[in-house]
Amino acid sequence: MLIATKDEHERRTLIEDIVGKILLACWRGVASEIMQVLTAVVDRYINDGAVEWRLWATRATRLSNFAWFINGVIDYIPGDYSNPLQRIMNDASHGVSKHQLLLIKRAELASQSNEARLTLKRKRGTSVCGTPDSGKSPLN
Repeated sequence: MLIATKDEHERRTLIEDIVGKILLACWRGVASEIMQVLTAVVDRYINDGAVEWRLWATRATRLSNFAWFINGVIDYIPGDYSNPLQRIMNDASHGVSKHQLLLIKRAELASQSNEARLTLKRKRGTSVCGTPDSGKSPLN
């Protein structure tokens, strides 16, 4: 489909849709791996049986502080999707297809153009077929 598309704007929207889906799949895979590794590290760090209670409490406090710091950094990141890659990935995660939106918009514009042309012909006194309009319905 991408190769058969001749219109540059349509081609770009298709590419954006494809890239968004690829980025989203990669992001989800990376996030999943990070969560698995972090869970294993935290579990091993906190639940080390060879550690006495006081050291365990210190570790738990440090992890809590670290989590608080990381959440603060994440909250600082702007969520306005001004970064094009963030916007593309956000569109993919919400199922928004720029290509489908483009095709819908083109169909709407074509319909509006056709309606305007018909209205103009009626105002000029010609029928839709191009013959003078007698005011009578062709079905009578």
